[in-house]
Amino acid sequence: MTKSTASEMNNHELKLFLTEDIFVIKDEVREKLAAAQLASRLELEQEASELLEETMEVAQPSGSPDPEPLPYEGEFQKSILIVYQGEELHSGTREFLLKIFRAVNLSLKDIALVSEKSLKESNEDPLAQLSPGKLILFGTIHHPLMKLKKENYRIMQDPLEYFFADELEELEKNVPLKRKLWDTLQVFFNVK
Repeated sequence: MTKSTASEMNNHELKLFLTEDIFVIKDEVREKLAAAQLASRLELEQEASELLEETMEVAQPSGSPDPEPLPYEGEFQKSILIVYQGEELHSGTREFLLKIFRAVNLSLKDIALVSEKSLKESNEDPLAQLSPGKLILFGTIHHPLMKLKKENYRIMQDPLEYFFADELEELEKNVPLKRKLWDTLQVFFNVK
């Protein structure tokens, strides 16, 4: 058997396995083909990336979500925002707080009484939503408002008039803390 006969036989045998035509491509053509395939692949990747970005924009719309209004108790007629630590006030603590405000001639109609829970559930900035003239925060809460805190019972003027006090339940039991609160409230509300 000669070399050409073996070659022909191999081609014949290959045709049994391969159903598509085979072409021999020179190096120059092979490089152009590879470059075209790479460009096509990069173009597909770019399109996929843009599609992914569009999908992300739809999933997370630009800007912040619609504001959830801050729920509060009271009528807020005198623009005084009162925030307290916890989910809700127990009846004794609530009565203690209202007694404090009666002593400085305030009632629920004058204030907005807000729990820590309400602050957390609202995505609205309470200072932007309500624009209070005064703020009193009782206790320690997990909210950006705490960045305003310098020290308890120190009246601050910027960005509004405010002060921080101890937690209401502790104030109820501690006479020296009640005295500090009363002294601060007298100055804060100009009561003599």
